[in-house]
Amino acid sequence: MKYKSIKAMAHNFTHSFVGGCNYVDGAFVFEDLYTLARVQPEKTVRISWVPTNTEELFRFTPRIRKSLRYYRAWLPRHAMNHGVDLNKVNEFYTEVYVAKNHQIYVRVVTVDDRGKKNEQYVYG
Repeated sequence: MKYKSIKAMAHNFTHSFVGGCNYVDGAFVFEDLYTLARVQPEKTVRISWVPTNTEELFRFTPRIRKSLRYYRAWLPRHAMNHGVDLNKVNEFYTEVYVAKNHQIYVRVVTVDDRGKKNEQYVYG
């Protein structure tokens, strides 16, 4: 496995999750994520992909929870398609937050098994 593939896999996965293709129950999931970020601008909306955090589900809307179940089931296949061994990924999470300039930002963070951290922003 090439470690540099983790970055592309995480970016593409997050872009899909917060993008216009993630439409559940009559609305886009990113709309719910952005609303949650705006309601509590001092807090970051965080979605843990690796390892999964079931406690965070209670903070999300039913639409987000429904989408999370699908995306978490899809993640192993998505990683495999990118040539990424998820056992080499210690952390993988997505953050949605309101910055000081009042813009909404989506950041994806990964940490591999060597301890290398990678942060990147995803734009819809």
